[in-house]
Amino acid sequence: SHTVRTYVTKTVTSVGAYDGWVLESARFSNKGGSKNNTATTLSVGDDAKNRQYRSILHFNTATLPDNAVITAVKLQVKRASYTGTNPFNTHGALYVDLRKGAFSNNAALQMADWQAPASKLAAGKIPKTSASGWHTLNLATANFNTINKTGVTQFRLRFNKQDNSDNGADTVNFYSGNAGTSNRPKLTVTYYVP
Repeated sequence: SHTVRTYVTKTVTSVGAYDGWVLESARFSNKGGSKNNTATTLSVGDDAKNRQYRSILHFNTATLPDNAVITAVKLQVKRASYTGTNPFNTHGALYVDLRKGAFSNNAALQMADWQAPASKLAAGKIPKTSASGWHTLNLATANFNTINKTGVTQFRLRFNKQDNSDNGADTVNFYSGNAGTSNRPKLTVTYYVP
């Protein structure tokens, strides 16, 4: 006899109160100096002083069953706009760092989230190509264990290259959890319960 597995797909959206962008304090300081968790967009790239923007996405993944066996994880962010040069062309890969729990061990957006340790650095790359503005990252199986089934899971978006030295703001701006419901970042988890 064989066991029939029932696969469940659950989608959660980023929590606006806890997601947001963090801007480096000074070029090459490698630490956060300002933040915004109320904006409707998340910036990734650099500003006019060549300081790097990183953004944090906050998902409550505690609604997953504790014994869920995850079979697929998909992160989707919707592009709102570009500022200056498209950093996808100049700043290298758009990496996603994963944190099982919250960066800086605090759910609220912290300036230190810019540089806080991750559970998995560069766990995936958000592709330059999009469909109707949505950029989709399918996480590798090896990273499923960073999805926190008993709490929150956070993602940090950052370009591989610090800046492009042009003293101009160059960012890709994605809708945040403070945007309209249909535009918020989405995390879709497919699983079965053994």
